[in-house]
Amino acid sequence: MPSPETSRIVVLHLTKYSDHALILHTVDSTSGRCSYMVRGIKRGNAVAAFHPLSLLDIVSVSSPKSSLGMLREWEPAQTLRDIRGSRIKSSLAMFISEVLYRSFTNELSDPHFFDWLSRVISLLEAEEGSVANFHLWFLVSYAVQMGFMPDETIEPAGIFESGEAALFLQILRSSFAETMAIPLSAERRQAFSRKMLQYLSYHLGTTIDARSLDVLHAVLA
Repeated sequence: MPSPETSRIVVLHLTKYSDHALILHTVDSTSGRCSYMVRGIKRGNAVAAFHPLSLLDIVSVSSPKSSLGMLREWEPAQTLRDIRGSRIKSSLAMFISEVLYRSFTNELSDPHFFDWLSRVISLLEAEEGSVANFHLWFLVSYAVQMGFMPDETIEPAGIFESGEAALFLQILRSSFAETMAIPLSAERRQAFSRKMLQYLSYHLGTTIDARSLDVLHAVLA
């Protein structure tokens, strides 16, 4: 029988497998992008533990008959009261987790990426001011983490108009605090975030259809 393994995960998505089983899609600190089977639990009871971007310390075992690991034990690695209690922050968490669920496919251990993602979650939880620009900062930061950091010219040409390209470079060169303070209209945030999804889709070779973006923009409006 395989030995239990311990790791830390970030929850991205839940898929119902049966009335008493779920598939948990995650970014794992030791295995990169991976999924776990969770048995003996009803979906309604699982939501409290497996919110988008939940950080959990887990014990799992591998199965010789399946590519899915079996989740045996889990507990919060960080309490995320603000993310759970704020409609805006929970909407941001849903958007971020959906973007990663639809685009991050690296199945190899990447401690640098996992540390960055943990920092994203901690910044969202701790921020006491406006987080209206948080998803813009996340999208640019994600591009950097994946190795798509432009210089003066953004490739491919044609995705960004001049104002959007200037905003991309401004966020790229700004600190987190400076980015949160950039004055932007709701319309400009919406346009830029959609262009960033196109930019990421092009470089990652996949279409990122983040349906939660409309919900987020409605909450931020």
